[in-house]
Amino acid sequence: MATLQFAGFFILLFLLGLWFILTSIGRRNLIIDLNEEMYEFYIYRYLQRKSTLDEIYIRLKDQKTAQGKFYYKLILNGTYIEVLSLTGIKFSSNQEKLEKLGMRLASKLNLNYFDCVDISRKHIIRHWPQYKPEDKKKKKGWASFV
Repeated sequence: MATLQFAGFFILLFLLGLWFILTSIGRRNLIIDLNEEMYEFYIYRYLQRKSTLDEIYIRLKDQKTAQGKFYYKLILNGTYIEVLSLTGIKFSSNQEKLEKLGMRLASKLNLNYFDCVDISRKHIIRHWPQYKPEDKKKKKGWASFV
């Protein structure tokens, strides 16, 4: 009886995992419109987010190994979109080349660029956050009176 329950538990986990995989297969599309300075993020064919370019950016991301060596990769990230690795799955040890590539991509796509260090002179800010009427609606409670 116990082995039957044990097997049933694993079958349930397998089916749940299969369901998660099938529901997350939808194709992701990010469309950047440089003329209107807007972007659109789609999952499958459904629009998830449409907003201004101040909400997305390119960043150099670092990761430290157990030996103390740093590896780097470029990512594209933003509000309500999923992180997109621009350099693939692999990390690179060549920080200078990835910095130049990230700055050039940000320049061509008219996006903000951030270095792997939070406070850096290498940040390139092209778009400052804009006030949007929807931001006012999100405030609730005492914060709306201040």
